[in-house]
Amino acid sequence: MTVDQVSIAVIDSDDSLRARLRILLEAAGLKIELFKSAEEYLKRCKSHSPNCIVLDVRLPGISGLDLQSRQATTRRKTPLVFLTAHNEVRTSVRAMKAGAIDFLTKPFQDEELLDAVRSGIELDLAARLQEQTLDELRTRLASLSPRERETMVLLSAGQRPKQIAGQLGVCTHTARVHSGRILAKMGARSIADLVRMVDKLEHLSREAEELRFRMTPRCRVTNRRGAAARHSDVHTCPDGYSVGSRGQFVPPVPSLS
Repeated sequence: MTVDQVSIAVIDSDDSLRARLRILLEAAGLKIELFKSAEEYLKRCKSHSPNCIVLDVRLPGISGLDLQSRQATTRRKTPLVFLTAHNEVRTSVRAMKAGAIDFLTKPFQDEELLDAVRSGIELDLAARLQEQTLDELRTRLASLSPRERETMVLLSAGQRPKQIAGQLGVCTHTARVHSGRILAKMGARSIADLVRMVDKLEHLSREAEELRFRMTPRCRVTNRRGAAARHSDVHTCPDGYSVGSRGQFVPPVPSLS
């Protein structure tokens, strides 16, 4: 998304305030969409989301805080800048704790609002870039075979081809071939680059965080000699989990279909 595609949604039942904000934000080079209520916003913005929302706390129908709560349950959490005609300390604390960018009391200074909106835009663009990067990594990961995924786990944990060969029961040459294919498919220039990619997949993926494995008695990992394995040993788990680069158990990668 380029800067000229950045858009701001203004949700306020006050016609004069919406008109004022349109003039102010368009003068700053921003694309503006105006809404009289949260219901109108939800109806018209089903297929896309703005980079920042400026909204009144006390909207007719669905309130500003209610809209914020709804956003918290979705993947896309657009930055919010709240406006209010009242000095509502408790409400402002609640909104800020829930992730609002700012909570401005009317009448507010133009530059004060613009600063808050710019902060929201910066946060949103960074989040979108991070999400795009993660989606690209998921696509590359999906191209790996099951054996290549096993090899990647060991590679990212610092194992050398000879060690990987011993862990997986293959010859060293085969382990090197798998390693080369993994680097090519993942677009990694080096093992260090691959480790950074694995870290992103483990720590930025919301799905991976939600599905992160917690050991249960029915999932016992054993090494090739049949003894109870350490986290760094070969990983054969009935549930299909693998061992992450830091020794933790990692769930199967969610289907991209």
